[in-house]
Amino acid sequence: MGRRRWGPNWEALHETGGKPDAEPKGLACPQCGCRHFFVVYTRRATNGRIIRRRECRHCGRRISTTERLTGGGSA
Repeated sequence: MGRRRWGPNWEALHETGGKPDAEPKGLACPQCGCRHFFVVYTRRATNGRIIRRRECRHCGRRISTTERLTGGGSA
């Protein structure tokens, strides 16, 4: 195998949608800024929405997220 080429931070480019100067997308912990979460529990809400309770893997803070289906999947 060849040597690794040092270039742009590929993980950061992936998080920002390929734009190096854009803000990272996705969920970040409001307390520590970590982007890694455990899902504690999931429940259905009205209008086909899903509520997930998440816990930060770094600091333990819990937050709730609301998700909705966008289609494109088959059952």
